Amino acid sequence: MRGDLILGIDFGSSSTIAGALVGDRIELVHDAGDCVIPSVVYVPDRGPPEVGRRAVARQLTDPSKVIRSVKRVLGLPGNSDLVRHYAASVPYRVEHGGERVLYKLRSGDLVPEQIVASILGHVRDLAEARFGGRANKIVMTMSAAAPAGYRAAAARAAKIAHLDVIELIAEPIAGALALDLHTQAADRRIVVCDFGGGTFDVSAVEQRGLKFVPVATAGDHYLGGDDLDDAIAEAIAGHVFKTARYDMHKDIVRWNELLLRCESAKRQLSVRAEAPVVLREAYRQDGRPRDLNIVLDRPWVDRVWATHFERAQNVVLELLRRAGWTANMVDVVGMIGGSSQVPAFAAAMGQCLGADKVVHAANAELAVAQGATLLTARHRDRPSTTRMLDVA
Repeated sequence: MRGDLILGIDFGSSSTIAGALVGDRIELVHDAGDCVIPSVVYVPDRGPPEVGRRAVARQLTDPSKVIRSVKRVLGLPGNSDLVRHYAASVPYRVEHGGERVLYKLRSGDLVPEQIVASILGHVRDLAEARFGGRANKIVMTMSAAAPAGYRAAAARAAKIAHLDVIELIAEPIAGALALDLHTQAADRRIVVCDFGGGTFDVSAVEQRGLKFVPVATAGDHYLGGDDLDDAIAEAIAGHVFKTARYDMHKDIVRWNELLLRCESAKRQLSVRAEAPVVLREAYRQDGRPRDLNIVLDRPWVDRVWATHFERAQNVVLELLRRAGWTANMVDVVGMIGGSSQVPAFAAAMGQCLGADKVVHAANAELAVAQGATLLTARHRDRPSTTRMLDVA
């Protein structure tokens, strides 16, 4: 493929996925053979940043320079409660309290847009290497619950990465296209639930023939799969402290390793009844190092996650209120986002809206990026205009 590329990019809190239309076929960007690129940036004291899986590997050796979940503060003022919560939970210094957020690193000060630009630039380079063209325009998704300043901040980040945002679209709307609902003419009401790594978004959409009309959106900008990982880790740490009087938070490297083990267990529990969490010399008891070797099961993690899914149900109830719908009026519940594969989450949505209406995307983690890539088709040979979708 030659010539200018228009990329569809799902920039997420935990991972970024991008694609391009090659003819009428969606082709995803790959990094070392994987199309799911971690939204993680390692900023060394000298030299260029490392992005993606190479940055993830640094978490176990140099965690104080590995920046994760930057999307959670993009577009937020520094005095936001969400920024304060974020700053208290990361192993590097985040200056806040005024109008802006500033990462205070040994290599220098960085704003969130610069971190995001590193991720977008990495995706651009990978796309150009794979497809052979020049990537300078993108259709980019954004959380339905994104803060007021997010749109402008995303555009600034893209500009730093030498990319022009020609369309910003709500993630659940893009994901609806990947559910293949647009291939069937129908009149129906759809609720799209997008449960990703860092955010939970829901959209009420009316399908009229082959058009999709957004009716209402709602979401929680601080509820995602990363929070499920944190909840497991905190529960395990609480057990260790109770039995050994040892605080697992004080060793940053070990804590990051525990989070990675918990994320792996979460993924396994989506398809299995049990999953092990093993960590050598995880803590000390009576002055001696102790290994962590436990087996988690679904009933246990479901209890740990119960309050998170209650929050998700409250978001759905708020969506119905905004749309003026009742649960009985909903015809289809579309499930997208990597974390939507957690069985307890699907059950919680079914309780709210009807289990018989739930439809899962074939590749839930890829759905939003696939939808964004499909939408690049309408910008071929068109002038650049940044706008949100009104009617698809």
